[in-house]
Amino acid sequence: MAIWLRKRPYMLFIIPGFILYSLFVVYPIFSAIQLSLNHWDGIGEKTFVGFDNYRELFTNANLLEQWTNALTNSLTIFALNVFILMPVQLYMAYTIYLKVKGHQFFQSMIFSPQFISTPVIVFMGALLLDGNIGVVNKVLEWVGLGDHTKPWMGIPEYGIYIVWIMAAWSGVGVGMVFFLGAMKMIQEEMLEAAYLDGAGSWKRFLYIILPQLKTTIMNMLILTYIYSMTVFDFSFILGGVSGGIDRSVDVMALFFYRISFGDNSAVGGTLNTNAMGMGTTIACVMFAMVFIVALVQIMLTYRQTEDY
Repeated sequence: MAIWLRKRPYMLFIIPGFILYSLFVVYPIFSAIQLSLNHWDGIGEKTFVGFDNYRELFTNANLLEQWTNALTNSLTIFALNVFILMPVQLYMAYTIYLKVKGHQFFQSMIFSPQFISTPVIVFMGALLLDGNIGVVNKVLEWVGLGDHTKPWMGIPEYGIYIVWIMAAWSGVGVGMVFFLGAMKMIQEEMLEAAYLDGAGSWKRFLYIILPQLKTTIMNMLILTYIYSMTVFDFSFILGGVSGGIDRSVDVMALFFYRISFGDNSAVGGTLNTNAMGMGTTIACVMFAMVFIVALVQIMLTYRQTEDY
């Protein structure tokens, strides 16, 4: 063994990480898959039921309705992040990259919400959107749009959008820094040559910087997708374990939590005595959805790398 390690000294760096990764990532995944094949309440004996939990998840009308609603809300957050938040992050990153006046201050301010805890962000957001004392309604009244004031926090149709606004405000700086770092890695000679040819700031962005950010954008897409499928805290604080009024702020992670640890007595089926079995089933399906998308992203990125 010692001789084998002497010939492969790099294994001394790989083995500890591999052991920790296997212990805290690989083992829990396979353990969850094994649990999902059992009928179990988390305390008593497990009863092997094969794929019955998966069958019930997609045939139990109440479960399927909750699943569909939570998935729709999670995908809504993903779509809003991709089509609204990511362009804003790119714009902010490029503005700071151009070193506009006060860019260091703006970079710090945009990133600073990342240091504010989620409960504080939700509390501030709830105050701003309060139907009686909220700043949003006061501003609408001040500009002559008093007819458009609403009890924003009490309208189910707006629930998931409120969750997204709060989450987007807190995390906009992370993606901005991600894109800014990628922009700083682009060769300055290319940009200087384009400038000498008469290309303005936005032409340089569209024809030089943006094509160079393809891999970064792909990585951000998968990170955004993973976040959208696993976001929990904003929905839980705003709507509780039930997911708010008519489950308007329910998301995939909250659905999993509710079935596994929350109040599931009204769901029906076998869930009263099968909270852990069904909960891990939902977790495994969520993992499969994220894993497949991540695998596709890796394949696309690898192809792009080969093309270069």
